[in-house]
Amino acid sequence: MKPVRPVYVRRVGHASALGLSAPEAARAQLAGDGTPGFRELFGGRYPWFALPLAERAWGARVRRAVERVGAELCAGMSSAEIAALPFFFGSSSLQAGAIEDAARASGNVELSFNAADFGAEVGAMLGIATTPWVFSTGCSSGLAALEAALVLIGCGQIDEALVLGAEFANDTTLAGFAGLGLLASTREDEGLILGEAVGGLLLSATPPDTSSWRIAACRLGVDGYSATAPTPDGSAIAANLAGALADAGREAGEIDLVKPHRGRLPSTDEAEEAALARIFGARRPAEIFFKRQLGHTLGASGTAELSALLALLDSAAGQARYGVVQRLLFNLIGFGGSIAALVLERGGERQNIVADAGAGLKIATVAPHPQRFDSATLAARARARCSTPLRRAGVLTELLIAGVAACLGDDARGSTVVLWGSRGGVRDACIRVVSDIALAGEAPLPFDFLATQPVLAAIPLQQSFPCIESVLYQPWTQDAALHWQRLLQLGEAWLASGRSRRVLCGVIEPGDHEHTGQWRVLEIA
Repeated sequence: MKPVRPVYVRRVGHASALGLSAPEAARAQLAGDGTPGFRELFGGRYPWFALPLAERAWGARVRRAVERVGAELCAGMSSAEIAALPFFFGSSSLQAGAIEDAARASGNVELSFNAADFGAEVGAMLGIATTPWVFSTGCSSGLAALEAALVLIGCGQIDEALVLGAEFANDTTLAGFAGLGLLASTREDEGLILGEAVGGLLLSATPPDTSSWRIAACRLGVDGYSATAPTPDGSAIAANLAGALADAGREAGEIDLVKPHRGRLPSTDEAEEAALARIFGARRPAEIFFKRQLGHTLGASGTAELSALLALLDSAAGQARYGVVQRLLFNLIGFGGSIAALVLERGGERQNIVADAGAGLKIATVAPHPQRFDSATLAARARARCSTPLRRAGVLTELLIAGVAACLGDDARGSTVVLWGSRGGVRDACIRVVSDIALAGEAPLPFDFLATQPVLAAIPLQQSFPCIESVLYQPWTQDAALHWQRLLQLGEAWLASGRSRRVLCGVIEPGDHEHTGQWRVLEIA
């Protein structure tokens, strides 16, 4: 989407294998630093980019990294100003490491808390008292949080926001990707080299100075080709990049620098190369990429790499090497079909254009769609509307397909966004996987790991309903009324931004014998 009023980056914060601050990461990148260590698990030894922290315990490492990044982002702010900041948090694995530690200590796996609780814990470490917006969309989680903050600031609902993407070491993620055969076995191999990181941005409707970075466009999309690889010809990635450029009102030839994904998987890199060729042709701008120096940090990838990049481009040494970059294009390709593209520009549009971009906009809320199924009925309903086989897709995906089908009816046209949440959606799968890893001491089955990833539900959704351009998952909070309020608030802001024709908001709950869903459809009246 293109924000209706300008949104600027006031500060960045960073912690990764490149260093425990954004300037440290910039210097390390310029020096060519970044050699991974190794982690061992179930007889395998895998290259791994760890945060350079002395703390060994999982919780202590989290606190130390978060507080370091928070000190960068909130420098000079009073405790009252920090406490009142709207907070947007994204992570793929969330508190998986803490769950594993608790299971080993107690001898059983008890998921008595909600996934979104981790966002509140991180906010408390930062001194933030507001209820966080939490997103878990695989590798694009940090950028999903950024996009939500961007649209709410852009539409005048808030004036500033702290955005954080985080990923910390845990055995579940490492074992899951190892079981899928995607990890590199040596430092030189092709394949994913995972890592941990925290990256953050402080966003504002007010520019700090005339050279501040402005987020001109942000597009999250779905490449429905497969869970582990994008469309080979790069067409879905290219369409998302082209959409971001159009939102920013820019031509490809106006871009000075590209930050490609370059994830070290041949299928992904080849598709991205084809996409960039579609966008730029033979006239390619300069490129810079980070994964060979800090690893693939999954849900933190977007914010960690963006914070390192902006720190680098604002430094004297970075400008000596790359010049004073005015416009850059940032691309991300995620596990489970998630893709993202951003356009950033220096300065411009410094005036605060609008106090409330939604003023006068009439949004119709279509009658609710309550759903209740037994397993057999749900499976039949989902298969009747799905364009691809749903073998072993799971109840969560079936509920999403049934809900979206009910919302769209016979009108599956026009840009559509799906915002959804669930209290217990992947809980059983997580219990199964953590039990294998932490209690039985054995690698989980690949399909069991896939079932812990709610982002994967976006693939059959997009294949069945091509009008769906973006799917955002918000883990459930303790307050059901607040969760619904957040879904509808974000949905209305999406419509006010002009990016979508409709937004589908849903809450789904798989059960032992009965499965339920509640859906609302938001459209411009």
